Amino acid sequence: MDELPLFTRIHSCSVFRSELLAIREALNFALHFENSDIYVLTDSKSSIQYLKNWPEIREKTGQEVVSKIATLSQKSRVCFQWIPYHVGVLGNEEADVLAKEGSALPSASSSELFTSEIYSIHKAKANSAWRNPPTHNWYAGNRPGLSLQSVGTRSAQTALARLRSGHIKSLKFIDKEKTFSSCPCSCPASPAHIIDCIGASTRQLWSGEGKGLVELLERHGVMDLV
Repeated sequence: MDELPLFTRIHSCSVFRSELLAIREALNFALHFENSDIYVLTDSKSSIQYLKNWPEIREKTGQEVVSKIATLSQKSRVCFQWIPYHVGVLGNEEADVLAKEGSALPSASSSELFTSEIYSIHKAKANSAWRNPPTHNWYAGNRPGLSLQSVGTRSAQTALARLRSGHIKSLKFIDKEKTFSSCPCSCPASPAHIIDCIGASTRQLWSGEGKGLVELLERHGVMDLV
């Protein structure tokens, strides 16, 4: 069998997302062997549980994995099997060695991060700033946690804070399940969809471009959903 190529880890990518990317590349490789049964062995229970709930997957990487599974399933049987790690399973041990080699390579850039990854990045930055605060006494009241300084009107600050936390006006709970009101384009108005629908990016939400993002929300008439 041909060797799988060695991929670099995405910059700021979580371990969970790295596992999903590995599954995606394994399925890409399996596309060359569509006439035989395909077994994906992984030591990531969280990835299997995540993919099991495939109708609820909204982020790009997960959708790509589900799409490849659907393509392969048309001609082959696709099976996922959890295996324990560090117990001498040959293929898994080799994968761990390759993962360590890949982690030493320069990180690749990514256009999309999970909300949890973005939160972790900025929480780490906020905690670092708290431990080494600027010398000006105006910052003396800072405390650990995710805290971003905002500019603009109170409504603009509120809209950005709601989008960052995910607790927007369109969010409802029905039978303990999250649901969202409809966007003007008739899709569920989740935070990720609203940002995508107005032609913005998640990076704008967490950078100094918040004012421009609010202007886009107002221009597209979706401020009432946030």
